[in-house]
This record gives sequence, structure tokens and C-alpha cells, in this order.
Amino acid sequence: MKLTLIGYRGCGKSSVGPLLAETLRLTCIDSDDHVEDAAGKSIQQIFADDGEAEFRRLESQVIADLLAQDDIVVAAGGGAILAETNRKCMQDAGSVIWLQATVETLASRIARDETSTSRRPSLTGKSIQEEIAEVLEARRELYQKASTMTVDTDNRAPQEIADEIVTRLAGVSE
Repeated sequence: MKLTLIGYRGCGKSSVGPLLAETLRLTCIDSDDHVEDAAGKSIQQIFADDGEAEFRRLESQVIADLLAQDDIVVAAGGGAILAETNRKCMQDAGSVIWLQATVETLASRIARDETSTSRRPSLTGKSIQEEIAEVLEARRELYQKASTMTVDTDNRAPQEIADEIVTRLAGVSE
């Protein structure tokens, strides 16, 4: 089984992924962590030193490599769906689950994440709430097209979200 979690930063991919993997006896890997390992620096530093195009190239390679493995949950970076090759790779591999949340929920979660600003660059230079609203609107259609399942994460604990996904996946395979 191969699952890919997609969604905007702060939607819960890194929290839900390991719970999902544990329940389904899979391995969970965060693609952003692998990109940072491959580059030897943070995503923010990759953007600053090498530019977004190099980051996206590394990200595509990492996603392809991860989804070539069996029994895996990949927590994909929020912008991974921007590349058609990534969307196709995810869809060809298995279920693609969009963890969806409101702008307010995402802003609140990102503000509470101490590592978020040190690891991730601003994409627009605007306030976090304005940036989320703008970027999420630009990506919404791509998230919809890429996903085989959408799960609302607003006001929900990671375990509750993981349990819903497991239940819905079981319904699909029956």
C-alpha cells in the first residue's frame, strides 16, 4: 500500500502520517525532511541559496524515489502538487489524501509551530494569514485534482483524522 498526504503547510500531514503508518503497518516519511537531508540544508536555505526551481527539482526526485518504495505513507510538501509529474506519480502510486483546513486553522497551527519560520520561506512576503489565503486559493484546484480523498482537519485531533482515513480506505477496498 502507498499513500500520499497532501495539503497546505499546517494541515496535519506530519502529525497524521505517523499515526496512519502505525495503524496500517507502513513506514511514514516526510518528503521535506528528505529534501533537506539531500541538500544538507533547510528548505529556507535551499530557496535562498539555490532558488525555488532547484528546491522543486529536488522535491520531485525525492517524491519519485519515496513512492517507488512499498508500504509507505509519504507526507508531501505543501507545494509538491504544483508539478504535474508529482501529481501523476502520486496518483499512479496509490491513494492521495488531501488534508484540508481553513485559512484560520492553518494560520493558528503555523503560528504555534516553532520550526515553521526557521525551516520554511515566505512565499509571498505578506502576513501569514494573507499568504495562506492567496497561496491556498492558487493551489486549491490542484489539490482537488490530485486527491482521491479529502479529509477536513479543522478542530480535529490527528488520531481522529487518521482513524477516519483508515475507515474510508477500508470502505474503498471492500
